[in-house]
Amino acid sequence: MTLQPRRPDFDPAAIVDLDVRDDLLAGREPLPRINAAARALDEAGVLHLRTTFRPVPLYEFLGRQGFSHHSEEYDVEDWSTWFWRGTPRPAGLAPVTATIASTDEIVDLRLFPPPQPLNWILERIEVDDHDFEVLLPFFPDPLVPLLADVGREVVLVDEADDGVRVRITRPA
Repeated sequence: MTLQPRRPDFDPAAIVDLDVRDDLLAGREPLPRINAAARALDEAGVLHLRTTFRPVPLYEFLGRQGFSHHSEEYDVEDWSTWFWRGTPRPAGLAPVTATIASTDEIVDLRLFPPPQPLNWILERIEVDDHDFEVLLPFFPDPLVPLLADVGREVVLVDEADDGVRVRITRPA
């Protein structure tokens, strides 16, 4: 099972499309065009980049400039990646302020920078006694002793290239 984060809901008017697939197939370096498009974005702007591969090197390159990203594969040589400044709250995720009614939901916390996912989990267990599942970019080792102190545990449900699904539960 591949865990795919949901693409944040962007304002369509804020999206700038840049397709560099032809450049890549012709052996032309697209980085100057990509960098220029990213620098030209205003604070609310989103760069929608089309490539022939998952542009992992750009994650770090644009990440150092304050960009977050989300990629989707449509075919072997057809990828879309969105780059935006900051880390927007994933759709459907609200701060924990009251008991969560649905215990069946799986909350995707992979787009949050550390320590926000761990803080969100700790806040949720304070207001909600039910078990719940979350998607995280990696297994939350620092959370294990904190949860043990309050009678909870982290159980690995699934692991994939793009993260893990864990269940926050009470030991049996």
